[in-house]
Amino acid sequence: MKLPLLVLSLLLALPTSAAPKISAEHKILFFGQDDRVRTRPNHQPWLAVGQLQTRSRTICTGALVAPDVVLTAGHCFIDEKGRFDPAVSFTVGLWGDEYTARSKVLEVQVDKAFLKGLDRRADGLYIPPRIAPRDFAFVRLATPLGDTQGVLPVFSGNAKQLSQLLDQQSWTLTQGGYPVDDQTHLLVHQGCKATKLRPDGRLTHRCDTLEGNSGSPVFVMGPGQPVIVAVQSSAPTAARRNKEDNMSVSAPIFYEALQQFIRKRAQK
Repeated sequence: MKLPLLVLSLLLALPTSAAPKISAEHKILFFGQDDRVRTRPNHQPWLAVGQLQTRSRTICTGALVAPDVVLTAGHCFIDEKGRFDPAVSFTVGLWGDEYTARSKVLEVQVDKAFLKGLDRRADGLYIPPRIAPRDFAFVRLATPLGDTQGVLPVFSGNAKQLSQLLDQQSWTLTQGGYPVDDQTHLLVHQGCKATKLRPDGRLTHRCDTLEGNSGSPVFVMGPGQPVIVAVQSSAPTAARRNKEDNMSVSAPIFYEALQQFIRKRAQK
């Protein structure tokens, strides 16, 4: 399967007043019904979840995992012609016309193998399966928003340990982000289900997501503090919804690279 990047995962930002209503095709992408709930980002883990905007005004979601580092999806920074499209801002506490804080972006790191392996065709940009597990990215902020908003822990174990954690939690997840049909409010799906941890490190799930949710954190809530176990990557087209679940990249794939990115700043 090859995933059409623009169809599945990207959203060119529109003025808030022009935010599109949910379409019939989008409704098909939900698993029976829309289980997302508007959630004020005034408590954890949602204090540390925000909205990224790129130079071309593409919108994605991301999460603070260090005071000045945001975890998100790699494809968020590729435009429709396959060119690098850097992030310009990250906003937290977004609720309608208000927000808590915003930072400019200093740096974006996308996996080199992911960038090199993209399939550029006349009808669009495709993510071949061989690079789909590399769909993650790290963003360095000019302002360390995590000092005030808090930072979220990322699962640090291997794939076997993640599978064990999912077993303990009955493969139950929570996901939240800023989707195309409500760009200025956080929508959260609690109690959605993970369905498979694939050998290549991708985690399939049935959390309700749309464009704009790319890069959003996928949590295991469990006892104690919520932990990020994956980052949202893509969803199938409406025509394939009955055959495919949504796709995320699990933390064991990117954890070490993330730690290196965090330490790089600390060493400067």
